[in-house]
Amino acid sequence: MKLDRRFFLRGTSQGALAVMALPFLDCFLDSKGKALAATGRPLPSRFGTYFYGLGLTKQLWIPKVGGTDYEMTMELKPLEGYRKKLNIFSGLRVPLDDNPNYQHWSGAAAAATGISPTKQSEFDSKTIDQQVADVISHGTRFKSVSASAAGDPKQSYSSLGGPNTLPAEASPLSLYTRLFGPGFQDPTKGDWKPDPQIMVQQSVLSAVSESRKAAMANLGAADKARMDQYFTSVREAELQMAAELQRPDIQAKVTIPEAPGEMVCNNALPNLRATLPLMAKLGAMALATDQTRVFNMSVSEPGSQIFVPGDSLGYHQSTHEEPIDPVLGYQPRVAQYNIQNMELFASYLKEMDAIPEGDGTLLDHMLVFAFTDQSFAKIHAVDGLPIMVAGGGSGKMKMGHHVAGDSSPVSRVGLTIQKAMGVSLDSWGKGSMEIRQPYTELLA
Repeated sequence: MKLDRRFFLRGTSQGALAVMALPFLDCFLDSKGKALAATGRPLPSRFGTYFYGLGLTKQLWIPKVGGTDYEMTMELKPLEGYRKKLNIFSGLRVPLDDNPNYQHWSGAAAAATGISPTKQSEFDSKTIDQQVADVISHGTRFKSVSASAAGDPKQSYSSLGGPNTLPAEASPLSLYTRLFGPGFQDPTKGDWKPDPQIMVQQSVLSAVSESRKAAMANLGAADKARMDQYFTSVREAELQMAAELQRPDIQAKVTIPEAPGEMVCNNALPNLRATLPLMAKLGAMALATDQTRVFNMSVSEPGSQIFVPGDSLGYHQSTHEEPIDPVLGYQPRVAQYNIQNMELFASYLKEMDAIPEGDGTLLDHMLVFAFTDQSFAKIHAVDGLPIMVAGGGSGKMKMGHHVAGDSSPVSRVGLTIQKAMGVSLDSWGKGSMEIRQPYTELLA
Protein backbone atom coordinates (compact mmCIF):
# COMPACT_ATOMS: atom_id res chain seq x y z
CA MET A 1 0.00 0.00 0.00
CA LYS A 2 1.44 3.38 -1.00
CA LEU A 3 1.15 6.13 1.62
CA ASP A 4 1.42 9.87 1.26
CA ARG A 5 0.78 12.83 3.56
CA ARG A 6 -2.87 12.98 2.53
CA PHE A 7 -3.48 9.30 3.38
CA PHE A 8 -5.98 8.66 6.19
CA LEU A 9 -6.77 5.49 8.10
CA ARG A 10 -10.46 4.79 7.56
CA GLY A 11 -12.81 2.36 9.22
CA THR A 12 -16.09 2.11 11.03
CA SER A 13 -16.96 2.26 14.69
CA GLN A 14 -20.44 1.19 15.72
CA GLY A 15 -21.65 1.78 12.19
CA ALA A 16 -20.10 5.27 11.86
CA LEU A 17 -17.19 6.27 9.64
CA ALA A 18 -13.93 6.68 11.56
CA VAL A 19 -11.05 8.65 10.02
CA MET A 20 -7.57 8.94 11.55
CA ALA A 21 -4.66 11.01 10.26
CA LEU A 22 -1.11 9.65 10.24
CA PRO A 23 1.91 11.26 11.90
CA PHE A 24 4.69 12.55 9.66
CA LEU A 25 6.70 9.66 8.25
CA ASP A 26 9.97 9.65 6.31
CA CYS A 27 8.17 7.87 3.45
CA PHE A 28 6.26 11.11 2.79
CA LEU A 29 9.45 12.43 1.27
CA ASP A 30 9.94 11.77 -2.42
CA SER A 31 12.40 9.18 -3.74
CA LYS A 32 15.30 11.62 -3.43
CA GLY A 33 14.34 12.75 0.06
CA LYS A 34 13.74 16.28 -1.17
CA ALA A 35 10.01 17.01 -1.12
CA LEU A 36 7.55 17.23 1.75
CA ALA A 37 4.13 16.17 0.53
CA ALA A 38 2.46 18.15 3.32
CA THR A 39 3.70 21.47 1.94
CA GLY A 40 4.94 20.58 -1.52
CA ARG A 41 8.16 22.42 -0.69
CA PRO A 42 11.51 20.78 -1.44
CA LEU A 43 14.34 20.53 1.00
CA PRO A 44 16.44 23.69 0.64
CA SER A 45 19.48 23.55 -1.60
CA ARG A 46 22.80 23.73 0.27
CA PHE A 47 26.30 24.37 -0.96
CA GLY A 48 29.77 24.29 0.53
CA THR A 49 33.34 24.92 -0.47
CA TYR A 50 36.36 23.18 1.00
CA PHE A 51 39.82 24.61 0.37
CA TYR A 52 43.04 22.71 1.02
CA GLY A 53 46.51 23.87 0.03
CA LEU A 54 49.30 22.41 -2.14
CA GLY A 55 47.34 19.88 -4.19
CA LEU A 56 48.11 16.18 -4.51
CA THR A 57 50.82 13.98 -6.03
CA LYS A 58 49.89 13.17 -9.63
CA GLN A 59 51.20 9.58 -9.58
CA LEU A 60 49.29 8.81 -6.40
CA TRP A 61 45.90 10.43 -6.78
CA ILE A 62 44.75 10.16 -10.41
CA PRO A 63 42.89 6.89 -11.10
CA LYS A 64 43.96 5.03 -14.23
CA VAL A 65 40.43 4.80 -15.68
CA GLY A 66 37.46 7.15 -15.88
CA GLY A 67 33.81 6.49 -15.23
CA THR A 68 32.37 4.72 -12.20
CA ASP A 69 34.78 1.76 -12.04
CA TYR A 70 37.88 3.72 -11.09
CA GLU A 71 40.16 2.58 -8.30
CA MET A 72 40.59 4.54 -5.08
CA THR A 73 44.27 5.43 -5.37
CA MET A 74 46.70 5.82 -2.47
CA GLU A 75 45.90 9.48 -1.87
CA LEU A 76 42.15 9.03 -2.41
CA LYS A 77 41.98 6.04 -0.04
CA PRO A 78 40.90 8.13 2.99
CA LEU A 79 37.75 9.03 1.00
CA GLU A 80 36.80 5.41 0.29
CA GLY A 81 33.71 5.59 2.49
CA TYR A 82 32.30 8.43 0.35
CA ARG A 83 33.12 6.97 -3.05
CA LYS A 84 29.46 6.83 -4.13
CA LYS A 85 28.98 10.43 -3.02
CA LEU A 86 32.08 11.82 -4.68
CA ASN A 87 33.07 12.97 -8.17
CA ILE A 88 36.79 13.24 -9.00
CA PHE A 89 38.01 15.55 -11.80
CA SER A 90 41.51 15.16 -13.24
CA GLY A 91 43.34 16.75 -16.17
CA LEU A 92 41.71 20.18 -15.86
CA ARG A 93 43.55 23.22 -17.22
CA VAL A 94 44.08 26.65 -15.71
CA PRO A 95 44.87 28.85 -18.73
CA LEU A 96 46.54 32.04 -17.52
CA ASP A 97 46.05 34.07 -20.72
CA ASP A 98 48.35 37.09 -20.40
CA ASN A 99 48.41 37.05 -16.60
CA PRO A 100 51.32 35.85 -14.44
CA ASN A 101 51.17 32.57 -12.56
CA TYR A 102 50.82 34.06 -9.10
CA GLN A 103 52.41 31.43 -6.89
CA HIS A 104 49.87 29.63 -4.73
CA TRP A 105 47.13 32.00 -5.87
CA SER A 106 46.33 31.62 -9.57
CA GLY A 107 45.02 28.07 -9.27
CA ALA A 108 42.87 28.79 -6.22
CA ALA A 109 41.39 31.98 -7.66
CA ALA A 110 40.75 30.39 -11.06
CA ALA A 111 38.89 27.46 -9.51
CA ALA A 112 36.81 29.77 -7.32
CA THR A 113 35.89 32.36 -9.98
CA GLY A 114 36.51 30.87 -13.42
CA ILE A 115 38.94 33.75 -14.06
CA SER A 116 42.74 33.82 -14.15
CA PRO A 117 43.50 36.47 -11.51
CA THR A 118 45.06 39.78 -12.46
CA LYS A 119 46.33 40.51 -8.93
CA GLN A 120 47.93 38.51 -6.14
CA SER A 121 45.50 37.61 -3.34
CA GLU A 122 42.48 39.27 -4.99
CA PHE A 123 39.57 37.66 -6.79
CA ASP A 124 38.48 39.27 -10.06
CA SER A 125 34.80 38.56 -9.46
CA LYS A 126 32.43 37.00 -6.97
CA THR A 127 33.53 33.55 -5.91
CA ILE A 128 31.37 30.56 -6.74
CA ASP A 129 29.89 30.34 -3.24
CA GLN A 130 28.56 33.90 -3.51
CA GLN A 131 27.19 33.23 -6.98
CA VAL A 132 25.27 30.28 -5.56
CA ALA A 133 24.29 32.13 -2.36
CA ASP A 134 22.64 34.86 -4.44
CA VAL A 135 20.19 32.21 -5.63
CA ILE A 136 19.67 29.79 -2.75
CA SER A 137 20.18 31.81 0.46
CA HIS A 138 16.98 33.87 0.54
CA GLY A 139 15.19 33.36 3.83
CA THR A 140 18.20 32.41 5.96
CA ARG A 141 19.85 34.35 8.78
CA PHE A 142 23.22 34.33 7.05
CA LYS A 143 23.78 34.51 3.32
CA SER A 144 26.96 32.48 3.81
CA VAL A 145 29.32 31.51 6.62
CA SER A 146 33.05 30.80 6.40
CA ALA A 147 35.34 29.03 8.85
CA SER A 148 39.13 28.67 9.10
CA ALA A 149 40.31 25.54 10.88
CA ALA A 150 43.83 26.98 11.28
CA GLY A 151 42.59 30.03 13.16
CA ASP A 152 43.25 32.79 10.61
CA PRO A 153 40.23 34.90 9.54
CA LYS A 154 42.11 35.84 6.36
CA GLN A 155 42.05 32.20 5.25
CA SER A 156 38.78 32.72 3.44
CA TYR A 157 38.10 31.98 -0.24
CA SER A 158 34.71 33.67 -0.26
CA SER A 159 34.63 37.09 -1.89
CA LEU A 160 32.41 39.68 -3.52
CA GLY A 161 35.34 40.46 -5.84
CA GLY A 162 38.46 42.60 -5.54
CA PRO A 163 39.56 43.27 -1.95
CA ASN A 164 36.12 42.37 -0.57
CA THR A 165 37.02 38.97 0.87
CA LEU A 166 34.58 37.88 3.57
CA PRO A 167 36.45 36.99 6.77
CA ALA A 168 36.28 33.51 8.22
CA GLU A 169 35.38 32.56 11.77
CA ALA A 170 38.75 31.63 13.28
CA SER A 171 37.87 29.20 16.09
CA PRO A 172 35.14 26.71 16.96
CA LEU A 173 33.98 29.07 19.72
CA SER A 174 33.69 32.11 17.43
CA LEU A 175 31.85 30.00 14.85
CA TYR A 176 29.47 28.68 17.52
CA THR A 177 28.86 32.18 18.89
CA ARG A 178 28.00 33.53 15.47
CA LEU A 179 25.67 30.68 14.60
CA PHE A 180 24.10 29.72 17.90
CA GLY A 181 24.85 32.66 20.19
CA PRO A 182 22.80 35.87 20.58
CA GLY A 183 19.92 36.04 18.10
CA PHE A 184 19.67 32.28 17.60
CA GLN A 185 16.43 30.52 18.37
CA ASP A 186 16.43 26.76 18.11
CA PRO A 187 13.81 25.89 15.47
CA THR A 188 13.57 22.34 16.79
CA LYS A 189 12.08 23.62 20.08
CA GLY A 190 8.40 24.25 20.69
CA ASP A 191 8.85 27.70 22.27
CA TRP A 192 10.18 29.44 19.15
CA LYS A 193 8.93 33.02 18.70
CA PRO A 194 10.12 36.13 16.82
CA ASP A 195 12.58 38.38 18.63
CA PRO A 196 10.85 41.77 19.19
CA GLN A 197 14.23 43.54 18.99
CA ILE A 198 14.66 42.23 15.44
CA MET A 199 11.22 43.60 14.54
CA VAL A 200 12.28 47.10 15.72
CA GLN A 201 15.56 46.93 13.81
CA GLN A 202 13.80 45.78 10.68
CA SER A 203 11.35 48.68 10.74
CA VAL A 204 14.14 51.26 11.22
CA LEU A 205 16.22 49.81 8.39
CA SER A 206 13.23 49.74 6.04
CA ALA A 207 12.56 53.42 6.71
CA VAL A 208 16.15 54.27 5.80
CA SER A 209 16.07 52.28 2.57
CA GLU A 210 12.99 54.16 1.34
CA SER A 211 15.05 57.35 0.98
CA ARG A 212 17.56 55.73 -1.37
CA LYS A 213 16.38 57.43 -4.55
CA ALA A 214 16.66 60.88 -3.03
CA ALA A 215 20.15 60.16 -1.75
CA MET A 216 21.29 58.83 -5.13
CA ALA A 217 19.91 61.67 -7.26
CA ASN A 218 22.91 64.02 -7.30
CA LEU A 219 25.82 61.61 -6.97
CA GLY A 220 28.60 60.99 -9.47
CA ALA A 221 29.24 57.57 -10.99
CA ALA A 222 31.86 56.48 -8.43
CA ASP A 223 29.71 57.50 -5.47
CA LYS A 224 26.67 55.82 -7.02
CA ALA A 225 28.66 52.59 -7.26
CA ARG A 226 29.64 52.89 -3.60
CA MET A 227 26.04 53.61 -2.61
CA ASP A 228 24.80 50.66 -4.66
CA GLN A 229 27.19 48.41 -2.76
CA TYR A 230 26.05 49.94 0.52
CA PHE A 231 22.37 49.48 -0.23
CA THR A 232 23.03 45.93 -1.38
CA SER A 233 24.48 45.21 2.05
CA VAL A 234 21.50 46.96 3.66
CA ARG A 235 19.12 44.83 1.63
CA GLU A 236 20.94 41.69 2.69
CA ALA A 237 20.66 42.81 6.31
CA GLU A 238 16.91 43.33 5.82
CA LEU A 239 16.58 39.85 4.37
CA GLN A 240 18.49 38.41 7.32
CA MET A 241 16.17 40.19 9.75
CA ALA A 242 13.11 38.99 7.86
CA ALA A 243 14.47 35.45 8.07
CA GLU A 244 14.85 35.77 11.83
CA LEU A 245 11.12 36.58 12.07
CA GLN A 246 10.17 33.29 10.40
CA ARG A 247 10.50 29.88 12.01
CA PRO A 248 12.57 27.63 9.71
CA ASP A 249 10.89 24.45 8.48
CA ILE A 250 13.38 21.91 9.84
CA GLN A 251 13.44 18.32 8.63
CA ALA A 252 16.85 17.17 9.85
CA LYS A 253 17.35 15.52 13.22
CA VAL A 254 19.80 17.64 15.22
CA THR A 255 20.50 18.67 18.79
CA ILE A 256 22.42 21.90 19.29
CA PRO A 257 25.36 21.23 21.64
CA GLU A 258 26.79 23.43 24.35
CA ALA A 259 29.37 26.00 23.28
CA PRO A 260 32.89 24.59 22.84
CA GLY A 261 35.74 25.84 24.96
CA GLU A 262 38.75 27.77 23.79
CA MET A 263 41.03 25.69 21.55
CA VAL A 264 44.47 26.14 20.07
CA CYS A 265 43.93 26.95 16.40
CA ASN A 266 46.99 26.88 14.16
CA ASN A 267 48.65 24.88 11.38
CA ALA A 268 49.85 22.02 13.58
CA LEU A 269 48.29 18.83 12.23
CA PRO A 270 47.16 17.51 15.66
CA ASN A 271 45.30 20.77 16.28
CA LEU A 272 43.69 20.72 12.82
CA ARG A 273 42.49 17.19 13.52
CA ALA A 274 40.65 18.59 16.54
CA THR A 275 39.32 21.91 15.21
CA LEU A 276 38.30 20.97 11.68
CA PRO A 277 35.76 18.21 12.53
CA LEU A 278 34.25 20.38 15.26
CA MET A 279 33.87 23.38 12.94
CA ALA A 280 32.47 21.09 10.24
CA LYS A 281 29.93 19.74 12.74
CA LEU A 282 28.82 23.25 13.68
CA GLY A 283 28.59 24.19 10.00
CA ALA A 284 26.53 21.08 9.30
CA MET A 285 24.13 22.00 12.12
CA ALA A 286 23.82 25.53 10.74
CA LEU A 287 22.88 24.11 7.35
CA ALA A 288 20.47 21.60 8.87
CA THR A 289 18.67 24.27 10.93
CA ASP A 290 18.57 26.67 7.97
CA GLN A 291 20.71 29.36 9.61
CA THR A 292 22.61 29.42 6.33
CA ARG A 293 22.64 27.42 3.10
CA VAL A 294 26.26 28.12 2.13
CA PHE A 295 29.15 27.03 4.35
CA ASN A 296 32.82 27.52 3.41
CA MET A 297 35.61 25.62 5.11
CA SER A 298 39.34 26.27 4.74
CA VAL A 299 42.10 24.01 6.04
CA SER A 300 44.99 26.34 5.32
CA GLU A 301 46.25 29.23 3.27
CA PRO A 302 47.47 28.66 -0.30
CA GLY A 303 51.02 27.43 0.09
CA SER A 304 49.86 25.52 3.15
CA GLN A 305 51.97 25.91 6.30
CA ILE A 306 50.60 22.72 7.88
CA PHE A 307 53.28 20.91 9.87
CA VAL A 308 53.71 17.79 11.94
CA PRO A 309 55.42 18.59 15.24
CA GLY A 310 59.07 17.56 14.95
CA ASP A 311 59.21 18.10 11.18
CA SER A 312 61.62 21.01 10.66
CA LEU A 313 60.41 21.69 7.11
CA GLY A 314 56.65 21.34 7.30
CA TYR A 315 54.36 20.87 4.31
CA HIS A 316 55.19 23.90 2.16
CA GLN A 317 58.95 23.75 2.47
CA SER A 318 58.88 20.00 1.89
CA THR A 319 57.23 20.53 -1.50
CA HIS A 320 60.23 22.63 -2.56
CA GLU A 321 63.15 21.07 -0.70
CA GLU A 322 62.39 17.35 -0.47
CA PRO A 323 64.06 15.55 -3.39
CA ILE A 324 62.08 13.29 -5.67
CA ASP A 325 62.86 9.71 -4.71
CA PRO A 326 64.64 8.13 -7.73
CA VAL A 327 62.93 4.78 -7.21
CA LEU A 328 59.44 5.95 -6.26
CA GLY A 329 59.41 8.89 -8.68
CA TYR A 330 57.76 11.28 -6.20
CA GLN A 331 58.36 13.09 -2.89
CA PRO A 332 57.41 10.60 -0.15
CA ARG A 333 57.11 13.10 2.72
CA VAL A 334 54.97 15.41 0.60
CA ALA A 335 52.82 12.45 -0.37
CA GLN A 336 52.22 11.71 3.31
CA TYR A 337 51.09 15.30 3.87
CA ASN A 338 48.77 14.90 0.88
CA ILE A 339 47.20 11.82 2.45
CA GLN A 340 46.77 13.66 5.75
CA ASN A 341 45.02 16.46 3.86
CA MET A 342 42.56 13.92 2.42
CA GLU A 343 42.03 12.48 5.90
CA LEU A 344 41.00 15.95 7.03
CA PHE A 345 38.60 16.20 4.07
CA ALA A 346 37.13 12.83 5.04
CA SER A 347 36.55 14.11 8.58
CA TYR A 348 34.65 17.08 7.13
CA LEU A 349 32.48 14.83 4.95
CA LYS A 350 31.81 12.57 7.94
CA GLU A 351 30.15 15.45 9.80
CA MET A 352 28.00 16.40 6.80
CA ASP A 353 26.99 12.78 6.36
CA ALA A 354 26.21 12.25 10.06
CA ILE A 355 22.99 14.31 10.13
CA PRO A 356 19.91 12.28 9.10
CA GLU A 357 17.55 14.14 6.81
CA GLY A 358 14.61 12.63 4.95
CA ASP A 359 15.58 9.30 3.46
CA GLY A 360 19.26 10.24 3.43
CA THR A 361 21.67 12.65 5.08
CA LEU A 362 22.54 16.31 4.90
CA LEU A 363 25.44 15.42 2.57
CA ASP A 364 22.97 13.81 0.16
CA HIS A 365 21.11 17.12 -0.07
CA MET A 366 24.06 19.43 -0.72
CA LEU A 367 27.08 19.85 -2.97
CA VAL A 368 30.62 20.45 -1.67
CA PHE A 369 33.22 21.91 -4.04
CA ALA A 370 36.73 20.92 -2.90
CA PHE A 371 39.59 22.77 -4.59
CA THR A 372 43.24 23.67 -4.12
CA ASP A 373 45.96 26.00 -5.41
CA GLN A 374 48.51 23.73 -7.12
CA SER A 375 48.77 20.55 -9.13
CA PHE A 376 52.54 20.08 -8.61
CA ALA A 377 53.58 22.37 -5.78
CA LYS A 378 57.34 21.90 -6.26
CA ILE A 379 57.23 24.01 -9.42
CA HIS A 380 53.98 25.91 -8.72
CA ALA A 381 52.18 24.14 -11.57
CA VAL A 382 48.45 24.71 -11.96
CA ASP A 383 47.47 22.55 -14.95
CA GLY A 384 45.95 19.30 -13.73
CA LEU A 385 44.49 20.93 -10.61
CA PRO A 386 42.85 18.27 -8.36
CA ILE A 387 39.13 19.02 -8.05
CA MET A 388 36.44 17.07 -6.19
CA VAL A 389 32.70 17.51 -5.74
CA ALA A 390 30.95 15.66 -2.92
CA GLY A 391 27.31 15.26 -1.96
CA GLY A 392 24.44 14.75 -4.34
CA GLY A 393 22.50 17.99 -4.43
CA SER A 394 19.22 16.19 -3.66
CA GLY A 395 19.72 14.06 -6.74
CA LYS A 396 20.55 16.96 -9.05
CA MET A 397 24.04 15.64 -9.76
CA LYS A 398 25.12 12.08 -10.49
CA MET A 399 27.93 10.98 -8.21
CA GLY A 400 30.59 8.28 -8.03
CA HIS A 401 32.44 9.29 -11.21
CA HIS A 402 36.02 9.95 -12.16
CA VAL A 403 35.91 12.51 -14.98
CA ALA A 404 39.28 11.85 -16.56
CA GLY A 405 41.66 14.26 -18.26
CA ASP A 406 39.70 15.96 -21.04
CA SER A 407 41.79 19.19 -20.78
CA SER A 408 38.72 21.31 -20.04
CA PRO A 409 39.24 24.58 -18.17
CA VAL A 410 38.71 24.15 -14.44
CA SER A 411 35.74 26.51 -14.79
CA ARG A 412 33.73 23.70 -16.40
CA VAL A 413 33.28 22.13 -12.96
CA GLY A 414 32.05 25.44 -11.55
CA LEU A 415 29.54 25.85 -14.36
CA THR A 416 28.26 22.30 -13.78
CA ILE A 417 27.85 22.95 -10.05
CA GLN A 418 25.94 26.17 -10.64
CA LYS A 419 23.63 24.48 -13.13
CA ALA A 420 22.90 21.78 -10.54
CA MET A 421 22.28 24.42 -7.86
CA GLY A 422 19.73 26.27 -10.00
CA VAL A 423 21.86 29.28 -10.95
CA SER A 424 20.59 30.65 -14.26
CA LEU A 425 23.58 31.29 -16.51
CA ASP A 426 24.65 30.37 -20.02
CA SER A 427 28.38 30.60 -19.43
CA TRP A 428 30.87 31.04 -16.61
CA GLY A 429 34.41 32.35 -16.55
CA LYS A 430 36.38 34.82 -18.59
CA GLY A 431 38.93 34.73 -21.40
CA SER A 432 40.24 31.24 -22.11
CA MET A 433 38.37 29.99 -19.06
CA GLU A 434 34.94 31.05 -20.29
CA ILE A 435 32.93 27.86 -20.65
CA ARG A 436 29.44 27.23 -22.00
CA GLN A 437 29.26 23.46 -21.84
CA PRO A 438 28.79 21.87 -18.40
CA TYR A 439 29.36 18.17 -17.75
CA THR A 440 25.84 17.34 -18.88
CA GLU A 441 26.43 13.63 -18.23
CA LEU A 442 26.63 14.45 -14.51
CA LEU A 443 23.46 16.53 -14.36
CA ALA A 444 20.39 14.55 -13.39
